[in-house]
Amino acid sequence: MNQSVLSVIIVTYRSAGYIARCLAAVELATKTLDAEVVVVDNNSPDDTVEVVRAAAPWARVVARNENGGFAEGCVAGAEVATGRHLVFVNPDAEVRPEAFTELLACAARHPRAGIVGGRCVTGEGDNDPRSWWGRPTLWSVLCFATGLSTAFPGSRLLDPESPVMWTGERRVPIVTGALMLVDRALWDRVGGFDTRIFMYGEDADLCLRARAAGYRPMVTDRAVFVHPGGLSSSSLNKLVLLFTGKITVVRRHFPRGLRGLGAFLLLFGVWLRGTLSRRVSSPDAGRQGRPTARGGDWAELWARRATWSGGWDARKA
Repeated sequence: MNQSVLSVIIVTYRSAGYIARCLAAVELATKTLDAEVVVVDNNSPDDTVEVVRAAAPWARVVARNENGGFAEGCVAGAEVATGRHLVFVNPDAEVRPEAFTELLACAARHPRAGIVGGRCVTGEGDNDPRSWWGRPTLWSVLCFATGLSTAFPGSRLLDPESPVMWTGERRVPIVTGALMLVDRALWDRVGGFDTRIFMYGEDADLCLRARAAGYRPMVTDRAVFVHPGGLSSSSLNKLVLLFTGKITVVRRHFPRGLRGLGAFLLLFGVWLRGTLSRRVSSPDAGRQGRPTARGGDWAELWARRATWSGGWDARKA
């Protein structure tokens, strides 16, 4: 089987409204590259597959008969991909023409990176900090539990998981899965995305496993992409998925003796916000790219804690 330099993998689910724009941008960005495009559809109930085939007859389509989640879709795409590098693109993201070339160039300059991300911008062209995230630590979850990260968003001391504006190339703890290049050798060595994680947290888990294996993920500001997704992630179901992912990362990647305490602090932070939301109007939690939780969302999230407090490992057990 001939091996491509780059395999672009896009996982769709009910993506008919925007996947054509994503694919048009991908086609332009791969025009001068030895690349293939694999679209994995997670059993969309709409006409996503038909839209993909009409917009991109050159793409390979894997139409699954179930929705096993984002990570499982990515793994299914990687299984049929032939590239020496895999790049995962969210279906609602639009890459700039030079994005893949710059990701590959950064990977070549820094072979120990293993994972490379780009620079996220808004539809208006403003920098969006959600290109990467800080590593969760006992201090960062303590700041969440006490409300300090909400009171001082973006603070290096009191909100240490939030990204900061940056230029050039830099090593980062966690690259967002919205645009992520992964070296095939790393993917095979550490096992790729964990399919037990349905959605949210799979990028953090992979990056932290890669770091434990000696790799040092990076981002480059030359690989630009627009990603509107998540700016209005206000539904309670998305919040449940997000915190399932957050507590999974804590339970897997904190030092063994601190995992229980870390999980408790996340739970306490949700309880505190739920209690306060009954008394005062909720702050805009969408700052720094966080999913928005309004009004009673925190209280309802606390009420549903049995659903997410064990993390994805408990839900898939």
